[in-house]
Amino acid sequence: MPRPVLHDLGQTHWDVVVVGAGAVGCASARELAGRGFKVLLVDRGDIGAGTSSRSSRMLYSGLGYLAVRYPLWQMVLHPIDMLQRLLYTRDVMRCRAELAQQMPQHLTRHRFAYPFRKGDRYPPWLVDIGFRLVEALGGWKVPLSYRRVAPEVAAEDCPLAAGLGKAPRSIGLFEEYMYAWPERICVDTALDAEARGATLRTYTRVTSITQQDGGWIVTLQDAAVPDRAPVHAACDMVINAAGPWVDRLTGAGGDQARRIVGIKGVNVMVKLPDAWRGQGLEAFSSKGEPYYVFPWRDHHFIGPTETHVTDDPDTIRVLDEEIDYILAEANILFPDLGLTRADVLHTWCGVRPVTSTDGTTPRNLVRAVQSPDAPGLVTMTGSTIMLHRHAGRLAARAVERHLGRRGPAPTGPILPPDYDGIGQRLKAEHVVHLTDLIRRRLPDGLDPDLGRARAEELSHIAAAALGWNEAQRLNELRLFAEDTARVYASTPAAK
Repeated sequence: MPRPVLHDLGQTHWDVVVVGAGAVGCASARELAGRGFKVLLVDRGDIGAGTSSRSSRMLYSGLGYLAVRYPLWQMVLHPIDMLQRLLYTRDVMRCRAELAQQMPQHLTRHRFAYPFRKGDRYPPWLVDIGFRLVEALGGWKVPLSYRRVAPEVAAEDCPLAAGLGKAPRSIGLFEEYMYAWPERICVDTALDAEARGATLRTYTRVTSITQQDGGWIVTLQDAAVPDRAPVHAACDMVINAAGPWVDRLTGAGGDQARRIVGIKGVNVMVKLPDAWRGQGLEAFSSKGEPYYVFPWRDHHFIGPTETHVTDDPDTIRVLDEEIDYILAEANILFPDLGLTRADVLHTWCGVRPVTSTDGTTPRNLVRAVQSPDAPGLVTMTGSTIMLHRHAGRLAARAVERHLGRRGPAPTGPILPPDYDGIGQRLKAEHVVHLTDLIRRRLPDGLDPDLGRARAEELSHIAAAALGWNEAQRLNELRLFAEDTARVYASTPAAK
C-alpha cells in the first residue's frame, strides 16, 4: 500500500490513534481494526525498530516468572504475589501456544539444558514441579518435553551439557522456541492490521497529545522530512504503546507517576563449538539472575543482564563491564571455553518496559492503564513480544469499554502476499530507508555480518524501486552503517 500523505491524516477523524509500531502497538492496531474501529498506527521510526528489535529472541516458557526473591518458606505469606505470578505465567504459556500455532514460520525449536548444581537456590524437586506446573498452565498445548536425567545421559542428547564444569548433579532437558526473526513478526502484524483496515505511517513523530472537545488531538510531524508542516489528527482515543518511552510521550501522562520501570538487557554474540549448534542453556548467574546461552543459527549469544535504568532508552549503550560480566559468567559455567573479548562478534542491548504500580517496583503484569483525569488515553505497559497478542486484546477491550463494541475480534492471521521480487516488497511494506529493508523486511540484517555483505546490492535495488538518485543511495548506505554501529556495537578486540 502506498505511503499515506501526512496531510491526509489530519483530514480524517479516527476512532483510535496508536502511538508506537513495536510488537504491542502493531498487535493493538490489528486487534482494533479487526473489530471495526478506524485506526491510525504511527511510529517515529520504522516498524519494530525499537525495543522489539533488541530482545533476547526467545519464546520463553515462563519458569522464571515463578521464581521469588524472598525465602521459599515465605511463599505462603505472599498469596497475592504468588497468584499474580501464576496468572502471568498462564498468560505467557497461552500466548506461547498461540504463536507456535499461528506463526510457526517465525519460530525455531531447540533443545535446552538446565543444570542442577550444588548450592542452587531451588532444589531439583521444586524445579521439576515448576516445569510441570508451567506446562499445565498452558493446557499442555505446546509441551516443554521436560525431563531430568544424569549428566552423562544429557550429554548424549545435548553436547552443550557435556561442556558444563563442576559436574552437575543432574541436568534438566526441555524444548524451547527462539524467534527466527522477531522484527518480521512486527512487520507482518502491522501488515495484517493494514489488511483489516488500519492506516499505517512510519517515520511520523508525535510531538504532542492534547484533550479537546471530549476527544484528543495528536500532533504529527514527518520525521523523514522534518521541515514539513505538522498535522493535527483528531481522534476519540489514544493508545500509548511507546514501550520504554511511554512515560516520555508528551501529553500522555508524563507529569504523572512513572508507569514502567526500565530493565536493561545486554546480549553478547559469540561462536561456540560446532557440536553445540542449535542447543541452549538456562541457568542462574553468580548474582542469582537468570542467565542464558541462546542458540542463533551457527552461533550463540549470551545474556541478558537485568539492570534497572532511568536514562532515556535512546541513549542506552552496552558497557564494557557488562560484557566482562557476561563472559565471566560463561567461563564459570563452561571453564574450558576461556571466552575473551576476542571471541565477541557483536553486542546489543534493549530496555524492557516492566509495569510498575508505584513507579519504582517492577511487576510481571501486562496492563492497559487508563488515567481517570484523561478519559480515552490508554497506556500499555509490561508486555513482551511473546505477549503482544494478549496486550493487543487488552487494548481493544479498553477501547470497547469507552467507545462500545463495533464487531467481533479477529481470528487467525491474514498472511502477507508472496511478492514478485524485492522491488515489490519495498513498495508494499512501507520501506523508507535502506536499513528498514535490510533489518526488518529481509533476514540479511540478522546474519553474522549484520547485513553488510549485501548492503551495496540491496541499495541499488532500493534506489530503482524508490526513485533514489546516486547521492541518496550513498547516503542510505552511510545511514545503514551508522545504525549498525549504534545498535550492534563490536568490542575493540573483535573488530
